[in-house]
Amino acid sequence: MKIATLAAILALGGCLGTTSPRAKADLFLGQHIFYASSWQPVEAGYFDGVRIWSGASQSVTWKDIEPTSGNFNFSLLDQHVANAKSRNMDVLYTLGQAPGWASARPAEQANMGKGAAAEPSDMSFWSRYVGTVAARYRGKISAYEVMNEPRIPEAILPYSPGFFSGSTDQLVHMTQLARDAIKAEDPNALVVCPPMDGGDLGVKRLDYFLSHGGGQYCDAIGFHFYLKTQTVAEFNTLLAGVRSAMVRNGVGNLPIWDTEIGVLVAQSGTNVVPRSPSGALSTVLDEKDAAALMLKLVLASQVGGIARTYWFAHDSSSMGSTQPNKTVGALNQLGVAYIQAKEWLNDKQPLNCSINDGSTDCTLVSGNTPVARVSWSKTLTVTSLQQAGVQAVWLLNGERQNLAGMSNATLATLTRNFADPVYLVLQD
Repeated sequence: MKIATLAAILALGGCLGTTSPRAKADLFLGQHIFYASSWQPVEAGYFDGVRIWSGASQSVTWKDIEPTSGNFNFSLLDQHVANAKSRNMDVLYTLGQAPGWASARPAEQANMGKGAAAEPSDMSFWSRYVGTVAARYRGKISAYEVMNEPRIPEAILPYSPGFFSGSTDQLVHMTQLARDAIKAEDPNALVVCPPMDGGDLGVKRLDYFLSHGGGQYCDAIGFHFYLKTQTVAEFNTLLAGVRSAMVRNGVGNLPIWDTEIGVLVAQSGTNVVPRSPSGALSTVLDEKDAAALMLKLVLASQVGGIARTYWFAHDSSSMGSTQPNKTVGALNQLGVAYIQAKEWLNDKQPLNCSINDGSTDCTLVSGNTPVARVSWSKTLTVTSLQQAGVQAVWLLNGERQNLAGMSNATLATLTRNFADPVYLVLQD
């Protein structure tokens, strides 16, 4: 194979970060799917797996699956699991949301309805629910996430019951019971710790949960990396905070799963507008800008060693949607780019990359051989790229153009001066 030397490629790009290649090059990009009807146009290869939880009128939480004690209705979850498996997709199911009959506080208002956020009045109800699900889907659901964005009221003053209003000790106990029930029925299934939502408050909640011993019952640490500023810099800071909390509490060896991340996307519904004056829901991005940010964050995740990423959500009407309209089934530019990111980065290791918002030029290796580069905010010429062994430019919309015969003006127009991520294919 003829290819420019690694030293020459790194020297041209100025990629002088301190990160080393990951031990495992596989990239896992998942999605959320809310509605069973959304599966029909989804093809194998769109993403690696799905996180199944709630979906407004088509929810599959505990209260939906076991509406009365001992009477289970798996019809909707069966559809999701069957659709995922027929497309060779992994399934992550999020446990929780107590039915009224099992709730310790059935009259308590919460995000998912009265009583849903409370711990069960009898923990045997919880164990039965988890064990019944694990037995039914043995070998089909490969991972279970305990609860969604618990408040951890002892660490942060809660502003509402949210998705879990019990104590930290109760949540740790429920995590232990869930692990026992799951492993008894399906020893190969993984248990993901309760995912805290992004920002400093999320890190504080995680730290408190882990300090009470919750991490010992998990195979992975879940976290929701929602960003206030929509920047790689904030993502890197947040990831460092998560890792510090894990190390501080003796679980630094566990993998991190980003089980929710996303942005408001203009081309995902009708009249998508900001939902808050500040924070992750304060900005609506154009689909092209959302695609560019997504690729930067996915690469930062890969460099940072995050084992799995689940974008939120494929069939939303605003938040992170990869469709222009959930009733149509087509993909918007973010959806196309999400598939493209998998093709670009899977089975390759990012080498010596410093990922940031201002400028990045990252070499990707397969084995010990440089095969491509990902770059943005770089002013490079056709000549310099060719000298470094680049033969083609590949864009997030799937378009690929050879450098041979291309002018610098065309290159600049094509790549918008590398403001957006582009993939530089090296010579065979």
